[in-house]
Amino acid sequence: MGKPFHFRLKERYLPFFIYLTFMANFFGSTLAYPRLSYLFLYRIFLGLLFVLICIDIILNGIEIKKFLNFSSYFLISWTAYSLLSFLWAQDIKNALRDQVFLTANILVVLIFMYYSNYVRWNVLENIILSSYIINIIVGYWEVVTDRHLWTSKIPLYNLHRTPSTFFSNPNDFATYLVLYLPFILNFIVRERVFTLRKIAALFAAIFSVPLLILTTSRANYIGFVLALIVYFFLIEKLEKREYLKYSLAIFLFLVILTGFRLDFGLFSKIGQMISTQLSSLFDFSASTLSSNVRRVLLIVYGLSFLYDYLFFGVGSGNSRVLMEKVRQYTVNVELHNWFMDVLVCYGIIVFVFYIIWIFYIIYKLLQIRVTKNELRLPAVSVIASIAAFGFSSVSSSKMIEMRIMWFLFALAVFIVSNFQGSEGEQRN
Repeated sequence: MGKPFHFRLKERYLPFFIYLTFMANFFGSTLAYPRLSYLFLYRIFLGLLFVLICIDIILNGIEIKKFLNFSSYFLISWTAYSLLSFLWAQDIKNALRDQVFLTANILVVLIFMYYSNYVRWNVLENIILSSYIINIIVGYWEVVTDRHLWTSKIPLYNLHRTPSTFFSNPNDFATYLVLYLPFILNFIVRERVFTLRKIAALFAAIFSVPLLILTTSRANYIGFVLALIVYFFLIEKLEKREYLKYSLAIFLFLVILTGFRLDFGLFSKIGQMISTQLSSLFDFSASTLSSNVRRVLLIVYGLSFLYDYLFFGVGSGNSRVLMEKVRQYTVNVELHNWFMDVLVCYGIIVFVFYIIWIFYIIYKLLQIRVTKNELRLPAVSVIASIAAFGFSSVSSSKMIEMRIMWFLFALAVFIVSNFQGSEGEQRN
């Protein structure tokens, strides 16, 4: 006799829709009918997931003890404070818009934490790998054909052979490549023999680098290097050997190609491109109002608005409204810095606790890293991704809408919660 519906709901149906939602998040609004672009597959799956969760709560009740942790306290308090900021926000429409994004994304993080005992990591990482490969394939299709998916804004920027895949712009795509690369590396260093997954991950990791370079996302160049370094130092000795073995093999392959000029000058052009992009990091020419000058002005004006609001924050989504007043100097109205966005919109209190929360997650993941738990390597990947996130978050303009960032933190709390649940079961 099969299990009752309320058991099957929690053990089968809910995890299945969590997987579908997680998978759809990597493809965004591309999976939608153009005339109904706001109703894409991710939102449909997320809506159905919310409905199933409501049914689950009605049938099975709610386990309050799963929310008795610092992550829940902070995220729920952040949502509440954001609602409170409506009292002094200048533009309620913008405040409501960002409130919807913030609440929905925080709910996703809490869902991954609450159902961590029913969701399987191997399914999640297979989704990450398959999605990454699909993005790589589409990226090279864009570069070769100079065509783009209907949601891409590349044609508006008058760029050519620049990949954005399922994202609206190359900066967001570059952020995705960097943040999820450490999870791809797990397949390479963990599996000692050449399996199909290892070969696929190896090719995905190698071919992601040229695409990252072609995005010309300077902050993500730095984030990429930092992610690789942090990942290397946190993995174990046997895994480091695998890491170095393949790194050396790739390096020698590139040296041979360059030495015999089999690259047809491609690597020389790539080197020049990287050099130009990195040197532009030090361009603070006020006469031409360079990108760096605009970024500095965004920070200065953002902090001045924060001061006007006595460091309580200008209100959810209202940084854009205030930046319109100085657009003639900054050009952009987005702060282009997620940490500054949190500080300016939600104030010093939320910002400080946000930083504390990130370090709390890293501390918990480091505890898992020294165990023999199967989530040890995924914990290392999340730490490396969070390290890169410090730079990558400067690249994209609207991080509050960026699902891949929120799902990274969802994976982080999932790993911590799943580990704590398994440890509790072993003690019992």
